[in-house]
Amino acid sequence: MSPWTRLRRTARVARAAAALFALYKLPAWWRRLRGLPKLEGKALDPTHERAARVVLACALDLRGVIIKTCQAIATRSDQFPPAFVERLKQLHDAVPPKPFPVIREVVERELGKPLDAVFASFDERPLASASLAQVHGARLLDGREAAVKVQYPDIGEIVRVDIRNLRRACRVYEWLDPQPLELLPLLDELVTHTGYELDFLREASSAERVRRLFAADERVVVPEPYRDWCTERVLTMQLVGGMKITDKAALEAAGLDPADVVQHLMHVWVRMIMAEGFFQADPHPGNLFVTPDGKLVLLDFGLSKALPEGFGLGLFELMFSMMTLNEAAMLRAFVQLGFQTKTGDTDTFLLIARRMMERSDTGRFEGEFTEEMTDGLFEAIRENPVVRVPSDFVLVGRAFGLLSGIAHTLGSRANVLQAMGG
Repeated sequence: MSPWTRLRRTARVARAAAALFALYKLPAWWRRLRGLPKLEGKALDPTHERAARVVLACALDLRGVIIKTCQAIATRSDQFPPAFVERLKQLHDAVPPKPFPVIREVVERELGKPLDAVFASFDERPLASASLAQVHGARLLDGREAAVKVQYPDIGEIVRVDIRNLRRACRVYEWLDPQPLELLPLLDELVTHTGYELDFLREASSAERVRRLFAADERVVVPEPYRDWCTERVLTMQLVGGMKITDKAALEAAGLDPADVVQHLMHVWVRMIMAEGFFQADPHPGNLFVTPDGKLVLLDFGLSKALPEGFGLGLFELMFSMMTLNEAAMLRAFVQLGFQTKTGDTDTFLLIARRMMERSDTGRFEGEFTEEMTDGLFEAIRENPVVRVPSDFVLVGRAFGLLSGIAHTLGSRANVLQAMGG
């Protein structure tokens, strides 16, 4: 990265931080000087909306890890106002592709061979491009069809510069605000997850682990990594096609019942989370396909995670206690999952559970995780700043929210308890 590019990215983040400061702090100081009450709650909604547009514009300008930051914000409705979550979750992780000569150079350098010494053909036009890498279709010399994921040559340096800039902005914010949001732990979490996604050998291992989990299930397809042609920056895997999981018309044209597809999808994720303790944490529609004979294809294991021992049991106990209205069991489950309060008062957990149940269609939990219920959960957490939420629970909650969105698109419901029975 050139010094000019580094300076431009630093200046762009600083400009966005200054705009956020002007939106929030200057009016607050002015109101305090005039003896006016502090704006809170709904009164801040217009400010939140303008601030979200500032952050979105910065992400669209700089791309890279700034997009990842916005996607992380969009998953933390326990910390950020709805205006941020709603606007930033519309941000697609897609960027214009790099020119093919740049990609070719990376592949040849990483594999240590000319392209035609490994591949019989290599499509110059990518199948997909995102903030960290792009994917090309190819055919190996032995005839196997492959998808080749190639990391951008300068992305490591961009990530380091952007993380450093974000960390500086967070420190300044926490210094200026007497009661700041705890942004640095969230940034540390982002650094960890981005590190996962930049290590393609780790992604290959995660894919192999999920392949082993479902080796006996003919209805689940996980592409095989071709290890001879994988490095930290190039991932070569089996190319598997199918229909996009949210294409209801295509599913029905193939003779598949969308409700059955949803139930099978939920069964796969419930098994990973609650039985195996290892799951793909990013089940958005772009990572899921269905073959004409009804097999579920799982892609992209960059953000895969092992859950703490006992997490699945704790999650099951939380859901079952909410269904039976057993408040003592609810408290026990929240603690087992890793929730904490600064004061040690666990009654807040009951308020959170009640808010979540109020968002269900029937007013009580019956096994259906809807986007409204997870939104209710994180709204309650945000309104009670004494609560600390474990990042594992946030990732699982986000995954169930994405699965619920897919179910809604297909005109169905995502029922976790039914999925546990297969």
